[in-house]
Amino acid sequence: MIQKMLLGAAAVTLLAGSAGAADLAVKAMPQQAAPFIASPWDGLYIGGNVGFGSTDFSAAASIFGLSGTDSVTGSGVVGGVQAGYNKTFGSFLLGLETDFDATSISNTTGGVETKLPWFGTTRIRAGFLLTPALLFYGTGGVAYGHAEISAPDASITVPGVGWAAGAGLEWKFAPQWSIGAEYLHVELDGPNANIGPVTFTTKATTDLGRGTVNFHF
Repeated sequence: MIQKMLLGAAAVTLLAGSAGAADLAVKAMPQQAAPFIASPWDGLYIGGNVGFGSTDFSAAASIFGLSGTDSVTGSGVVGGVQAGYNKTFGSFLLGLETDFDATSISNTTGGVETKLPWFGTTRIRAGFLLTPALLFYGTGGVAYGHAEISAPDASITVPGVGWAAGAGLEWKFAPQWSIGAEYLHVELDGPNANIGPVTFTTKATTDLGRGTVNFHF
């Protein structure tokens, strides 16, 4: 009888030890973290753009508190290149883009030609992913460029700096490619010039729409 009791106690002890070891083995299994998946929008990109725009060229003169303004409007094709960087935070995207465009925007009135040969911008882009592949964004930043005014006997280059703002849509149609449509307003203020008591100021205000294509690294 005593032998049976001892054997039973030993069996219970062995079973309890085996169950505890099994519990420890299960509890010791490490939990694997979910793999990090970067957004296909994140990172560097480069691309090109082409579109159409119009520019209002204005010049103002003031003397002894009196002022007058004259302006002409020209239009033409714009096209160039852009590069930037995107970072997503959930469905929100924040990025930085810089571009450089040549244009054929010009106006000829009374033998005087006014044109905007080129401009560039550096802008912040911020927007939301309406779907994983479709981005709506607003953009704004600094702009630079110059206007040229030429007559039969003279030519003047007016450098300018200012600001740019706009909005657009961009569609990621392939893992590394996107196309977009963008509206941009660019204002360039030329330097003031004083000739005797007369102060001259110049400004070139451009509104343009363009299509873009980008390659994402």
